[in-house]
Amino acid sequence: MSFRLRSHLLAYVSLVTFLLTAAIVSLSANRFQEHAVRQLIDTGKIITANASFALADHLFAEHYAPLQEFVRKFSKQANVAAIEISDLDGNILAATDVDKLSGHLVANTGSVGGGEDFLVQVLPAEERLIIVTAISIEQMVLGHIRVCLDMEEMLAEVAQVRRQGILTGLLCWLVALLLGAATLKMVTRPVRRFVKVTEKISRGDFAMELPATSRVYELDKFAAALTVMTRAIAQREQSLRSSEEKFRHLFERAMEGIFVTDDTGTILDANPACAAMLGATKAGDLLGRNLFTDFFSDRQSVEPFQKKMAAQGFVQGLEPTLRTMSGTTIVAALSCHAVREETTGAILRYEGMLRDITARKEAEQEVARIRNYLNNIIESMPSMLVTVDHDSTITQWNSAAYRLSGIPSSQAIGRKIWDVAPFFQKYSSHFKEISRDRPPVKLHREQMNHGSDRIFNMTLFPLVANGTDGIAIRLDDITELETKEQQLRQAQKMESVGTLAGGLAHDFNNVLGGILGNLSLMQFRLAAGEKIEGARLQEYLDRMNSAGNRAADLVRQLLTLSRQQEIDLVPVDLNQSIRHVIKICENSLDKSVEIICRPAPAEARVLADPTQIEQVILNLCINAGHAMTIMRQNEAWGGRLSVELEVVEVDEAFRASHPEAGGTSYWRLSVQDTGVGMNTKTVSKIFDPFFTTKEQGKGTGLGLAMAYNIVKQLGGFMDVYSEEGMGSTFTVYLPQLTVEAQPVAPVERPEVPRGQGTILVVDDDDLIRSTATEILQSLGYTVLTAKNGREAVDVYRQQQHAVSAVLLDMVMPVMSGREAYVEMKKINSQVKVLLVSGFRKDSRIDEVLALGVRKFLQKPYTIQKLATALQEVIAD
Repeated sequence: MSFRLRSHLLAYVSLVTFLLTAAIVSLSANRFQEHAVRQLIDTGKIITANASFALADHLFAEHYAPLQEFVRKFSKQANVAAIEISDLDGNILAATDVDKLSGHLVANTGSVGGGEDFLVQVLPAEERLIIVTAISIEQMVLGHIRVCLDMEEMLAEVAQVRRQGILTGLLCWLVALLLGAATLKMVTRPVRRFVKVTEKISRGDFAMELPATSRVYELDKFAAALTVMTRAIAQREQSLRSSEEKFRHLFERAMEGIFVTDDTGTILDANPACAAMLGATKAGDLLGRNLFTDFFSDRQSVEPFQKKMAAQGFVQGLEPTLRTMSGTTIVAALSCHAVREETTGAILRYEGMLRDITARKEAEQEVARIRNYLNNIIESMPSMLVTVDHDSTITQWNSAAYRLSGIPSSQAIGRKIWDVAPFFQKYSSHFKEISRDRPPVKLHREQMNHGSDRIFNMTLFPLVANGTDGIAIRLDDITELETKEQQLRQAQKMESVGTLAGGLAHDFNNVLGGILGNLSLMQFRLAAGEKIEGARLQEYLDRMNSAGNRAADLVRQLLTLSRQQEIDLVPVDLNQSIRHVIKICENSLDKSVEIICRPAPAEARVLADPTQIEQVILNLCINAGHAMTIMRQNEAWGGRLSVELEVVEVDEAFRASHPEAGGTSYWRLSVQDTGVGMNTKTVSKIFDPFFTTKEQGKGTGLGLAMAYNIVKQLGGFMDVYSEEGMGSTFTVYLPQLTVEAQPVAPVERPEVPRGQGTILVVDDDDLIRSTATEILQSLGYTVLTAKNGREAVDVYRQQQHAVSAVLLDMVMPVMSGREAYVEMKKINSQVKVLLVSGFRKDSRIDEVLALGVRKFLQKPYTIQKLATALQEVIAD
């Protein structure tokens, strides 16, 4: 072979070797760079899609507080250089390293969500890769997320590969030059081998090694260098495969189901989570199945997916019902995007994620069921229930509130409670107290509006709902309950009156005996022609007057006991109440019962209703009298009834034995008898309503129960001690009311006032009418009379100008005093009336007084009382 040929051949071999080496290096480096960039883009898309999916609920709920923490943690992931979350207006909600993102893709972010899934911009000069995608739920785009991935590490690897390739190529080229100087015989065979090797390398097969030859040193060096180069390239390929395996591992271990389908919905790939979600044992079981026809529950579930995909190229937040391979159904949250062919825009495949939200949907349904259940309870409550938040805005207004106020919930909820129901304004201090200290407040016997006859118990208690403090208000209408309790008290009073009837009748007979006896004695002496001296006559009159006053006092006591009226707490002297009851008992209890009374040495004042206090004492005395008059045959009848009143100071020992004691001093009222006593079992039941030890028909069992409740309402308490055969002791403790002593004014006996004018006397009782007529005439008045209300109206119509005042009885036949007054007022609106009645002043009397009657006088009345009252009426 000539030198020229060898030179040409050497040059040709050198050139070919150089070009081959350069092609190998360039091809490997370019393929490595393209693969690395594509791998980084795919990684970025997965990271961005996961972040978008995780952030959708926060942006939809406008819950921005956790976003910065999410960004901080998210930015710690590998290759993530910066992240930015913004709303639709471009306002940044959370971000890290904004300067790395500024100025890129700003003009194009609006198109995300309108037909493109991701916007990707590769910035080789800045060694950054920016991916933008929309954050949305179903068709509603809520914002955008931009993620910046660092390409520095990837580009450094590419540069390293390129440098190594260049160095290796240069080395190979030099070796080729040396080999070109060898003989063609020694060169031909290795060259052919090199050609074969390069062909394999060009096909991407780097897993080979050139055998060395001992005859040509340069070829051995070239073979070794080429081996080093292929090994380096193989290592880079292995690195790429490792990176791919890493992301495949992420795909396989993801908690959400990830799938890939073709354009018809046939599943091409799926991770194990997706397989488990769809009822498959392994992901391979899903391959070849159609997502839409095999797993969507019906065609109606597929249509929304197809419409959204056709309109915007992606679906997010869709919640179809899926039918799994095991036959069960689940509700899933579906997010998916279409991958299109770049030139034609045809759909190549679908890539998406599934999340099983069946448990969440069931929980939401259960919450809705419980909310509906509780709302039905609240709406069906007879009590008015209103809830307000921390600034007194109404959040709950039930049906009872509507019935009581006439305001529907639609007009109440969302408004201030003061604007909707102004009567709550007076409780604003309680609202502030509950908001500050959170103690519940209970108010009793409240009225919603001034003048209303409805009575309520009100409870205000703290409420925490949705993390916000508030107040719940409950109003219970106790009007009917109060009425029934009042009727029950009245029934028990009537029982006591019935018990005392026999004794009162006996005492009335004694009183009438005194009056009739003196009258018959006077008639006898006058009939015998005897002259009764003035002193003797005054003695007879004084005795009859005393008996009359005694009878009037008995009637007054009986009316006081039996009257029905509202509870009125006023200062009451227990000594006076005890004397009043003892006087009744002395006239009504069996004479075998000795009564001993030990009142307090000074005034014993408590805050109570006078009638209720006397009812308590009377019930205890009646029970004591009964206990001493139910002895068996051959046992002693009667006994001793002791009533004692004293003050006790509250000390530690007293509090230990009486934990309910809250004051500093109490009046202790003891009622003791020497009757049959009670065993422990009976003592434990005596305060139960309708429990009685009396025979059927002789007691209702209400007396002690009512007494106990009355004492409790007055802030007191009761003790009972009893032994069979020894008697019983009932001890009542009532809080002491301390008042300053008032000077007692001297009692003066005023003169009987006289008058003039015409008085119309109206009474159906002839005796009362004639007596009143004679009294008024003796006082200087002219008198007209009428036997009933109708007759009185006729007389007044004729004599209205002459009549100065009307003495009008309350209870009469034909027409009552009330009806007569109403008719007289029609005749003369200024008619002056003095109302009289044998009943004590009660609600019926108050009703007539409210109509305009000037004054009320109770029968029996003296000349002094009648003259004074009549003069006041005329002068008014």
